[in-house]
Amino acid sequence: MKGVASPSRPSTGRGRGGQRASKSRARRLGLAAVPLAIGGILGCLAGVGVAAVIHMPRVDTLSEFTPALITQLYDRNGRVFASYARERRVLLEEDEVPQLLQKAVLAAEDSNFLQHGGVDVQGVLRAAIKNLAQGRLAMGGSTITQQLARQLFLTPQKTWRRKIEEAMLAVELEKNLSKQQILTLYCNIVFLGHGNYGMEAAARSYFNKSVDELTLPETAVLAGIPQRPSALSPYRRPDLVLARRDYVLRRMREEAFITEKEYRQASAQPLQVVPRRKKSPLAPYFAEEVRRYLERQYGSEGLLRKGLQVETTLDPEIQRAAAAALRSGLLALDQRKGWRGPIFHVEGDDLENYRLESWGGPEPRPGDWIQGLVLSVGRRAARVRLPNGTYELGAEGIQWTRKSDPRHLLRPGDVAWFRLQPAEEGGTSPTLFLEQEPELEAAVVVLESSSGAVHALVGGWSFERSSFNRATQARRQVGSAFKPFVYGAALESGLTAADTIFDAPAVFPGADKRLTYSPRNFYPKYNGITTLRRALEQSFNVSAVKLLDMVGIRRVIDFAQRCGISSDLPPYPSLALGVAELAPLELAAAYATFANQGIYVKPYLIERVTTPDGRTLEEHHAGAHKAMEPEIAYLMTHILAGVIDRGTGHQASALETALAGKTGTTDNYVDAWFVGFSSQHTVLVWVGYDVSRSIGRRMTGAEAALPIWLSLMADGLEKGWVPKTAVFARPPGVTLQPVEYYTGLLPGRGAQRIIEEAFLVGTQPARRYEPKWAQVLQMPWYQQRAFYLPKAGERMPEDLEDWSLVQEAWEEKKESTDKKR
Repeated sequence: MKGVASPSRPSTGRGRGGQRASKSRARRLGLAAVPLAIGGILGCLAGVGVAAVIHMPRVDTLSEFTPALITQLYDRNGRVFASYARERRVLLEEDEVPQLLQKAVLAAEDSNFLQHGGVDVQGVLRAAIKNLAQGRLAMGGSTITQQLARQLFLTPQKTWRRKIEEAMLAVELEKNLSKQQILTLYCNIVFLGHGNYGMEAAARSYFNKSVDELTLPETAVLAGIPQRPSALSPYRRPDLVLARRDYVLRRMREEAFITEKEYRQASAQPLQVVPRRKKSPLAPYFAEEVRRYLERQYGSEGLLRKGLQVETTLDPEIQRAAAAALRSGLLALDQRKGWRGPIFHVEGDDLENYRLESWGGPEPRPGDWIQGLVLSVGRRAARVRLPNGTYELGAEGIQWTRKSDPRHLLRPGDVAWFRLQPAEEGGTSPTLFLEQEPELEAAVVVLESSSGAVHALVGGWSFERSSFNRATQARRQVGSAFKPFVYGAALESGLTAADTIFDAPAVFPGADKRLTYSPRNFYPKYNGITTLRRALEQSFNVSAVKLLDMVGIRRVIDFAQRCGISSDLPPYPSLALGVAELAPLELAAAYATFANQGIYVKPYLIERVTTPDGRTLEEHHAGAHKAMEPEIAYLMTHILAGVIDRGTGHQASALETALAGKTGTTDNYVDAWFVGFSSQHTVLVWVGYDVSRSIGRRMTGAEAALPIWLSLMADGLEKGWVPKTAVFARPPGVTLQPVEYYTGLLPGRGAQRIIEEAFLVGTQPARRYEPKWAQVLQMPWYQQRAFYLPKAGERMPEDLEDWSLVQEAWEEKKESTDKKR
């Protein structure tokens, strides 16, 4: 019986033929499923689209849309020195987007941009199929218009509903805006990493150029970054950025935007982004003072979103000099105290591979302070590891510590501050210096006396260490720096600089209204007969308190307030010695009144605030009033010039220009001041600790503050902002008359020292110097008493026995204080 062939059994083998057949069938099934998939997709999209329309944002609100802009602070030269924004962005106008950038963006993101109506249907289908195959929204397929719609109105969440809304919004955008408007908006709002929003901000950040200055490869870099800005960082992943740039260049070539030659040349170029270095802000305390004002005036939204353009009074050259003088001055003071030890210590055996947390920032610049890790220490040198290598710390680098053996300072594992100074010309290697951050603080203020414009303001050693602005926020006792206001009131009352006062023991009513306050001079002696000029030049304490008592404390307070001092002034005799707590900026402005011929001008930092389109929101108008007659202001200036010529500020007499000023020192050397002025600027320096603590023995204003002031003014003479040939203008009604310095009398036979004194016309002395005065002034103060005629209201020592007891008590108190120090 013939058998019937059975149907062949499917092969269970895994041969190549079976695999090919299986793949072929799958391909046929896949192709057959495409129409079904597309139909399903379109059906789903239609359903989702109906729901989306209900909640879709209105495109007509785009007319009200304003991207967040950068608030920028400009110095006197029109350069930006600080900015504030949630998003760092600089807007481009439609005609400011270069053609090359437009082509690069189209090639990278949307080559059919000029043809489609907001949605590229082919691109959407390609993306939909890929997303369906992968089971998720993996491929975007969005046009530039869709991306813009998402940025303006939607969230980045990947859902079908958002894609539908995005497409519909894109169509509406195309109806309401031109292609050029859409492309410009895209270039202004797109995120390009590292806080940069918009092509212009990114161009400045990555290449230090404007978009119209970019080369072809640089343009391609910017056009490529928006695809994945978090991953495409020119600093963290330059390899990915280069690959993406070359892709954009290939697309530009394919679209015939560039030639083959241009493509080859551009793709051969290195990345060439500007190195990301640690930024040293020019004037952080100044900027913070302005920022706080703007936030009070315009709110945080106005500050961070409205793009305020703020013209300030900051002079960058003076600001740099002030900051440098403060830092070098504090370092010098701190180094006199010696080495305090490392910042901290690292335990472990593998120091060679240990990395400090502070090493993660941008590459340090030559001269920057860097935290270093000590690897080993020998008798002659120590090995120190920095983020960019290992260096030797030798004798030159530790010279300031007054130690020659590094083992007396450091041990392996210590972390300290170091400064790497580049090799000098002809040298072979850089020099490493050990540094120490000062514990002391300081403040510097530079005012233009005639206008009140703050040209420089430094509020401390480091804004990073402390943002507390000691120039504007601190209230400190001013010591002898207050005395000029006592003497100014005395001149107004009719006294002259040549009049004499008796510098001798005196008792005044204290805060308890009893005669318990007996001031003493800085040096433990009394000077007897002295002129008002000499008393202020040498800063005699007793004379200042006696003068305040004679003139009247209310008159002194009134004079100081007219000069611009608004802080509370305690109505006690100790006010003459500066127990009042004033802000440095407040005191500087009061001194500027002397320099400005008696006119007080309120200090200010902002000239003008405008909107990005140039509309003025506010403009500075001087707040000024007459504090004293110009003649009185000149008399005071003339005396304060003597402080520098012969008195406590004589270190500054080496500067060959017209200068005037006054030192200030508080009890126990807690605060040190020097306030002085040239014909144009008033400059104040304060030095001290944030807490009430002695700076150090003999750390007077002349020792601690004046060197910083002197360094700054010397720089001004060299750079030209302190005039070399200027003099203080003498107003009508003031005459100059030679007098004998110690007595204030007209020059006569045997006169010891003759100076030129300033007087109101008609108030010059009538008596002439006699030889006997040389002998009288050499006597002890109590013997000079017989040759002195007290002035009305002047307190005099009448009972020498009582005064000797007072002096003994004072000596005991001084001895006790010295022991505590």
